[in-house]
Amino acid sequence: MRSYERAASSDEIRVDGVARSTSSQEEVEAALREMCINEEGKENEYEQDEGTNSGEGSPAGSDPKKSRGRMGLGMVAGGLKGIWNSAKNKLGKGGQPKEDYAKLIEKVAACRHPLAAPTGGLINEDHESIRVSRSVVAEVVKQIGKKLLGGQNLMSVTFPVRCCQPRTILECAAYQFCFAPYYLGRAAKATDPVERLKNVTACFVACIHTTSQFTKPFNPTLGETFQASFPDGTKLYLEQTSHHPPVTSWQLCGPNGSFHYYGWSTYTASFGYNRLYVKQSGARVCEFPDGTKITAGFSMDRYNNVYWGDVIQEVLGEYVFRDLKNDLACSLFLNTTKHLPSDVFIGSIDKVNKDGEPIEQVCDADGSFLGFLDFDNKRYWEYKHKDCRTEHVLDPLPLPSDSRFRKDRNALESGDVDAAQVHKVEIEERQRRERRLRVAAKKAKESGSEWSPADVK
Repeated sequence: MRSYERAASSDEIRVDGVARSTSSQEEVEAALREMCINEEGKENEYEQDEGTNSGEGSPAGSDPKKSRGRMGLGMVAGGLKGIWNSAKNKLGKGGQPKEDYAKLIEKVAACRHPLAAPTGGLINEDHESIRVSRSVVAEVVKQIGKKLLGGQNLMSVTFPVRCCQPRTILECAAYQFCFAPYYLGRAAKATDPVERLKNVTACFVACIHTTSQFTKPFNPTLGETFQASFPDGTKLYLEQTSHHPPVTSWQLCGPNGSFHYYGWSTYTASFGYNRLYVKQSGARVCEFPDGTKITAGFSMDRYNNVYWGDVIQEVLGEYVFRDLKNDLACSLFLNTTKHLPSDVFIGSIDKVNKDGEPIEQVCDADGSFLGFLDFDNKRYWEYKHKDCRTEHVLDPLPLPSDSRFRKDRNALESGDVDAAQVHKVEIEERQRRERRLRVAAKKAKESGSEWSPADVK
């Protein structure tokens, strides 16, 4: 096993040498807990009130095999009722719940994803993938230690192939568009700006629970692409337009020009105290033929209990959708109180001024990204309804740059982990050289000097 190395002229850390773990489960847990105990007091940027799924408690004295009984699936059957009762007691006055919260509690309880954790978030049941990923993390900890908890962006760490899934980030991103043909199609037909905004909001809220995954996909190379379509004629195009930082760009074209959803996103990922944070940023725009453009903001994903316990994904923060042409905005606030599950949101659609500040409320919004979305108690999305979801179809004639032609991905898909690791290293080394060539060419152009690719190692 080799120690880590830092790539020249880059913040990238390579740990490809970690091909297999020889550590026992006990050694994995001990290494992770020691790291977390030492760093516990340093992490407070994203701290929430008690009652979330952050897997707190003393890690030194906790037993991961008992975590399910504390806050995982073992609580789903009976724990949910306790959450509701607690919320009613603490949100009410004089022992009586506020009317609006009482109704929301009842709606959330009546429509909830079967893997929703009682205190919020989606429980991941892919236990084998979690086990493998945790063993890799333990090995990485031995190599780069506290850099992981010191703010090191995981996007600059190249992980071994055995903790990857046989898909790229582009392929995974394609699943986020599965509700777009239905809801953006409805939005395109709407003549009322408020109704259009409601459907665009539903499109994004509905897809949140489809993005939950713990196993790492392959990072696309610069210029890598992915093409797909939907039965209604909607076309999807994705491309990796930057490698460091990683930037994915896309456009989704509705049939007959009915809508155009385009944008780009980048993200950072970092470990915390038994947590993984994934923060997205970028631009997302839904454009319609009449000139309406609706922008969609980003929130933050937090994966709790990544080292031990049941892995649970939470989505935190605020979602804002803004119609610039009609001075409308829809704001959804997640995790508004510790006495409701963190996946529950409360918000509204408002008339806004040029600075985006609300001046008049149009309607209420509430729901859960693991259940439903209501506007003024009219349901626009419910996780049980399958007719609003459409799976994409692979393009039969993809570009040579398509993710499906990657040798490492295909080797892993066929079960040949060793070959996948070899191909992954080859692809990444080639990409690093291409990056050095671009840097050398840029410097030569700026200085007016001659250069040769053969001079670049």
